[in-house]
Amino acid sequence: MKKALGVALVAFLLLGMKWNTHAQPISNEHLLWMDMVRETAEDTVSFQNVQLSGEVSIQLGGGMQTAQVVIRMKNDSCIWATVRVMGIEGIRAMITRDSVWIMDRLKRTYTVQPLASFTKMLGVQVSLKTLQQQFLGKLSEIPSFLSYQTTTAKDSGMTTYQGIFQPTSADSLFANRKVELTRNEKRMWQSLVVEQDSATFSLNYSSYLIQAEGAFPGLIEARKSSQSDPLFQLSYSKIEFKNVETFPFKIPESYLRVDER
Repeated sequence: MKKALGVALVAFLLLGMKWNTHAQPISNEHLLWMDMVRETAEDTVSFQNVQLSGEVSIQLGGGMQTAQVVIRMKNDSCIWATVRVMGIEGIRAMITRDSVWIMDRLKRTYTVQPLASFTKMLGVQVSLKTLQQQFLGKLSEIPSFLSYQTTTAKDSGMTTYQGIFQPTSADSLFANRKVELTRNEKRMWQSLVVEQDSATFSLNYSSYLIQAEGAFPGLIEARKSSQSDPLFQLSYSKIEFKNVETFPFKIPESYLRVDER
């Protein structure tokens, strides 16, 4: 990002030297675009503890199943979640800096996966910090590898900003992948799309809630494509920045480990 800003500064100075002969004025739309790039790069939520409450709908058995969810996060330490149906806990999960642990209370089983496996699956670098920010609707680390491309005026009069990362064949980790970020200037929605060959994964934010700590999405959803049904929808009813002291996660000895290979 610093390198890109340096190149932009040099280009700006060169344009200034030729202003009277060949330089063209910078449009208001272009200025808004530059502001969005800067704000996206700097946009993170500073917190110690936060609790997110609401509903999660997951695609299971050919239909969407809805349950209550509580997510607790300790900054750069852990993400803890519990999923309940009619007050009965079915799933409890814990994400640490290097692992993802999931307990199935109904089947009395659990799984453990390295967090790094999600980097390979999604095609973008996954860390605990980025996941925490994404639960709050922030994509601060994404712009470091995005090349901002276009601004488009929509029928609603709002400007849409788009950035694209197209890896080279030398990038073995991200080969044959394309990452695209689109958002509007009012931040009422934004979308992150990852493509690999014919497979697509999209993460969408909308229905933003305005709080003293900032604006946060009331709805987060993931899809395989814009035409497909959601894989999951996470709808927040409450976002509380408060001291969360307990993250209970103890696997009973009777539970069977059933990691997928």
